[in-house]
Amino acid sequence: MRILDVAHNTLRICGTITILAGCGGAQPVDAGAMPQAMHVSWRAIFGVPAPDSARSGLYVNDYSGSGSTVYGYRQKNRGNDPPTCTKVVRYARGVAVDGKGNLIVPQGSGFTAFRGPRMCGRELAQIGLGWEGNAVDAASANAAEGTIAVASIQDGSGYGSVQLCTLKTGCRAHLTNSAMNFVLAVTMANDGDCWAASEQGLNMGYVAVLTYFKGCLGPGVTATGYQNPSSGGLDIDKNGNLVSISCSVASCSTPAIYVYSGCNPTCEKVGGPLALQGNAGYGNSIKTRLDLQQQTISTVG
Repeated sequence: MRILDVAHNTLRICGTITILAGCGGAQPVDAGAMPQAMHVSWRAIFGVPAPDSARSGLYVNDYSGSGSTVYGYRQKNRGNDPPTCTKVVRYARGVAVDGKGNLIVPQGSGFTAFRGPRMCGRELAQIGLGWEGNAVDAASANAAEGTIAVASIQDGSGYGSVQLCTLKTGCRAHLTNSAMNFVLAVTMANDGDCWAASEQGLNMGYVAVLTYFKGCLGPGVTATGYQNPSSGGLDIDKNGNLVSISCSVASCSTPAIYVYSGCNPTCEKVGGPLALQGNAGYGNSIKTRLDLQQQTISTVG
């Protein structure tokens, strides 16, 4: 499954992600074969056919509270066959795959990167966050050699941030903005721009905020035209559309996908809301994760 243009492929989304409302529920997840609490990341290559099943597939994070296991599944797995490989990690909440197929697993006070594009590749590094961070999401064009943006839901200050890290130097930069409180997700464009999805605190009514960082630098600016009732996962499709999940722990009565163009800093809504079932808090589309009660399904197109 590869969704190359979210704004113009709603039928394809409906046909391939069966948790969308109105899609008929075909091929439901078998609870006996898949973990109950999971984060899934499915990767392929933009613009070309997906490679063989040994080099492209699904990652599923089984988060139990006492530890985590990331399972690798082959790409064409309509029969919900067992995983082909596993990685044992610490308390992982989400999973991410960069543009080269490297796996990034945010886990509490840091993250672990694994070599791709072959599934369940060797560990590249374990990196700790600075500023007493708490990693929940990550994004990178090339984690092995470049910058990795990590969403820290809250730092020691009580506010969230985006931390910029490399495998060689660790986390040396710390992006904050006065409008960002709980930072839930981050995404990075090919030109190096970054966006962070966050929410204000209880006294502010958990208002959803999208913050744009040009070049992934500086204080950032609050995007306008962001219509999400709640914030959640973020990603970017091949045409540069920003794909955003509206759902959070604080407010997820009507989870949905919104699609925007621009957002640098003015957003134009070009798709959605596409209704989701369950509790879809973290997600990417074209790197799409849809979180169902801590079940995140991610596809990279």
